[in-house]
Amino acid sequence: MKKFIAIAVLVITASFQNAYCQQADYFSIQYAVSFGTGDLGDFISKPSFRGGLLEYRKAVKDNLLVGVDAGWNVLYEKKDYDSYTAGTETLSGIQYRTQNEIPLLIAADYFFSVDQPFKPYGGLGIGTLYSERTTDMGTWRIEENPWHFALKPEVGFLYEISYSTSFKLAAKYYHGFQAGELSEPQGYISISTGIAIHL
Repeated sequence: MKKFIAIAVLVITASFQNAYCQQADYFSIQYAVSFGTGDLGDFISKPSFRGGLLEYRKAVKDNLLVGVDAGWNVLYEKKDYDSYTAGTETLSGIQYRTQNEIPLLIAADYFFSVDQPFKPYGGLGIGTLYSERTTDMGTWRIEENPWHFALKPEVGFLYEISYSTSFKLAAKYYHGFQAGELSEPQGYISISTGIAIHL
């Protein structure tokens, strides 16, 4: 009986150790700080501290996970009193500029190690990016809201806090190609941090 118990304990321990070493499916919630680039950076030069995202990843191999991303970043800047020209019109006043960025992407992440607590990875997302740009000046408002085809390269890492939880830190670049009312591509860099719950 003692031999049976000892063998059972060894088998269970080995099973848990194997599960621990494999990459696991996870759901993640993250806080994001964003910086506009290109046309978006020219429109709003200040960083955004109002952002968040949700991710789900499913392991298809030990070091390859696929899933979906959804996020929301709000960039805002109050411009000083000045004269601003749009097309053939010039108006003077204070401008309030806001741009909402909502990415909806399918993504894949490749992990460079799966048997250590520290797990660096590189990833790529593809999908759509909704941009809502508003410019308020006095009683006037200009609004543009196209949907872009989007790509998102990403690098980051997971660090295991416990068997079921990891800390996540990532740097992402969202690039929305030219679309609709915005004549230039829309892009921003996002630094996100949060918790991944392994399922």
